Amino acid sequence: MFCHACGNAVAEGQQFCQQCGARLTPETAAAETVRTATPWEARRDIGFFNGLVKTIKETLFSPTGFFKKMPVSGGLADPLLYALIVSMAGLMVFYFWDSLLRAPLQDYVGPQFRTATEQNMLVSKGGPVLAIGTPFFLLGGLFVVAGLQHVLLLVFRGAQAGFEATFRVVCYSISPTVFLMVPVCGMPVASIWSLVLAIIGLKEAHRISGSRAALAVLAPFFACCGMLLMMIVLFLGAFAAAVGNFIQQYR
Repeated sequence: MFCHACGNAVAEGQQFCQQCGARLTPETAAAETVRTATPWEARRDIGFFNGLVKTIKETLFSPTGFFKKMPVSGGLADPLLYALIVSMAGLMVFYFWDSLLRAPLQDYVGPQFRTATEQNMLVSKGGPVLAIGTPFFLLGGLFVVAGLQHVLLLVFRGAQAGFEATFRVVCYSISPTVFLMVPVCGMPVASIWSLVLAIIGLKEAHRISGSRAALAVLAPFFACCGMLLMMIVLFLGAFAAAVGNFIQQYR
């Protein structure tokens, strides 16, 4: 069972959580034992397609309840397989729309954009390599993202249930990639929705505050934005200095 306060695994009959010191009562212990297998992990009983669809539906439209019940242990294989199936399905349809709509759209864009679209990897000679390598890119990306988020959770004192819990959240929060099947607007919707699910998932899986979960998910974006802003400021400063030197030179 797990501590009701921090989500740390505790032994049967233990009265206090060794992680956070919270008192464990039969009532709180019973409340934590409601963590059950996700529909996808129960697919052997309810069917492959049914388990897949129910998991997509619950993660997208009832994420708090889904991640609150999601086991924080039980192996990485099932959530990893789910993430690969859902993301590959979305990406394959996205590639299809990309190749189908590219030629008609080129008639409505300027020459500079037309050259850029013609160099797109999805329709270039490297396209088949990209398609074959996509599962491996996804596999590596899932571990990298989960590792980064877990390190940030450790920094912000929010890693209460271990790396496995973080990895399972990352895998199930990839559900919005099904929206890649929608042309044009699918990509931004999928990206934003996945971030929201990751925050909710980390909050419920690790039993932490929403602010800590949000920091673990969004801190890399804040860091990138800060670096970009710093580069812009340095560029503007250098440009202003050059202009000032030029004006002084020709006075």
